[in-house]
Amino acid sequence: MAEPTASHAPGESRRDFLTILAAATGAVAAGAILWPVVDALNPDQAAEGTGQLIVNVSDIAENTAKTVQWGGLPVTIRRLSAADIAANQDELVVPSTLPAPADFASRVNAGYPSFVVVVGLNTATPCALEGDSPSEPRGDYNGWVCPCDGSQYDPLGRVRKGPAKRNLAIPRYTFINPSQIRLG
Repeated sequence: MAEPTASHAPGESRRDFLTILAAATGAVAAGAILWPVVDALNPDQAAEGTGQLIVNVSDIAENTAKTVQWGGLPVTIRRLSAADIAANQDELVVPSTLPAPADFASRVNAGYPSFVVVVGLNTATPCALEGDSPSEPRGDYNGWVCPCDGSQYDPLGRVRKGPAKRNLAIPRYTFINPSQIRLG
């Protein structure tokens, strides 16, 4: 005698098919809804363009600076003169005597010690600094001066006098070649 085989009720296979179809349709609908949400979280082309900025530094004369906008901040790039470099070496300015100790090597790129790259905002009050050109006030240390509170910084961006207690921030940057810096 033949063994009885399990048989599905007439509607079961159709029910299984409809369950799979509903699950697949739900997965496609969820993907269609989630994809634009995830895509909206990615940065747009304008934001990606502000992530890095290439700056030509070959046009910066000795003892002057150039300020560019990057990431919503003024970034100042100064080309030091030989006198500025000599006057700010650690033998003449003892870092431990400064309000925010920092040595020469920590404030410049080792391969390009004649350039200083800093965020050009006073660290005590968010005020733009003066001193990019020799005709602007530079304070007692030939660096930058804050017109808002009188804080003074040396050419390396180290705080030397005033209400400010921190050195000027150094943004992320790399030299591409002797004429170009990439910010970011």
